[in-house]
Amino acid sequence: MNLARPLSLVAIAAAALALTACGDKDSGHAQKTEGEIKSAVGDLTGDKDLQKEGKKDEVVGGVKSAGEDLKAAAKDAKD
Repeated sequence: MNLARPLSLVAIAAAALALTACGDKDSGHAQKTEGEIKSAVGDLTGDKDLQKEGKKDEVVGGVKSAGEDLKAAAKDAKD
């Protein structure tokens, strides 16, 4: 039985819990960071699916983060 996938999911869950504790649960920054963690764990364990999932989360999180930053900049310019 290969325990790499379950153990990697535990590492990801711990990282997600840490992000949630920081109050950054829904932000693009958090999703991007979680993606980086998934990708790194996938690299370490040789789990190609986890690597792909991590890369996808990095991209989606980066796009969300850029949108959030743009929204904040527009709000600051308005004030």
